[in-house]
Amino acid sequence: MLWGFLTLVLAGCLPKEERQKVAAKAETDYVSARDLSDIRVGYCSPTMNGPFYGALEQAVRSTATAYGMQYLSTDGQGDITRQVMAVEDLLSRGIQILILNPLDPQALVPAVHLARSQGVEVFILDSTIDEGTPYTAALFADNQLNGELLGLWLAEQNIAEPQIAIISGNQGNPVGREKRLGFVRGLADGQLHRNAKTSFDVVAHGWGGWNNNGGLAAMEDILVAHPYVNVLLAENDAMALGAMKVIQQMDKTDQITVLGFDGQKEAYEMIKAGRFAATAQNSPKILGETMVELVVKYLNGEEVNKVNHTPSVLITSQNVKQFHDPNALF
Repeated sequence: MLWGFLTLVLAGCLPKEERQKVAAKAETDYVSARDLSDIRVGYCSPTMNGPFYGALEQAVRSTATAYGMQYLSTDGQGDITRQVMAVEDLLSRGIQILILNPLDPQALVPAVHLARSQGVEVFILDSTIDEGTPYTAALFADNQLNGELLGLWLAEQNIAEPQIAIISGNQGNPVGREKRLGFVRGLADGQLHRNAKTSFDVVAHGWGGWNNNGGLAAMEDILVAHPYVNVLLAENDAMALGAMKVIQQMDKTDQITVLGFDGQKEAYEMIKAGRFAATAQNSPKILGETMVELVVKYLNGEEVNKVNHTPSVLITSQNVKQFHDPNALF
């Protein structure tokens, strides 16, 4: 049992607190007609390693407690077996709602079936799970659309022959796959519309484990083998920021256009400084707030969509000031 990673928060207050390219934050003004103080909601994170997951957990927690629900959380610690145990731990604590951010789309399926067998409603957050799994609703960033926005943006830049390196998170992850395929599709479509032909090469691909150090190590290998790379697509900003340390050390800042995903505040700072070209928003604050609102709407008897997406936003030097909050957790 993972008792050391379990927290319980009780709250009794209830304040009133498709895609589009302009929404800067999630709406949090839905008012519950039902008293939710008897509801225990459990959130299971795949890991708490990294600012994204910390900010996501904080958003889920603060929104759930604002609605007066009892809140519990567990940490899968980046390990599939531990995350399965963490879900079982939450179920043993008598939750009625499970919000699950699955580390693996297949390995957590039995845990969802176990939850449903106990009458627990399951909501999937941030990462996908296998189709056919009996969950109530899911919420993700539209990763393919975010990738397309980055690809379309790159097609409009004055890079005659993009020589692209891609740094992915981890093998088999469906979120990363959607991001890179969306990017390639957007770039190809943008070039076809602009030039009536495609003209780019993906010359290198590495794995960065979704973290800063992984991005740094992957970029070192890429630039040793392919010093002519002029575009980097990293599947999250953390890996991009790590890679940028190598790019700077090798004096290639002016050569390489850096693209990322998520909207990490450090990436925004680099965009403002002119060193990071663009990122696509996947806000943990918006994800957490919107997920809990879906739960509350369901508990109030409203019909909720099976699959939901947060707004897709391309962030460049043109609009970064709208999104950069230096005091944000992420």
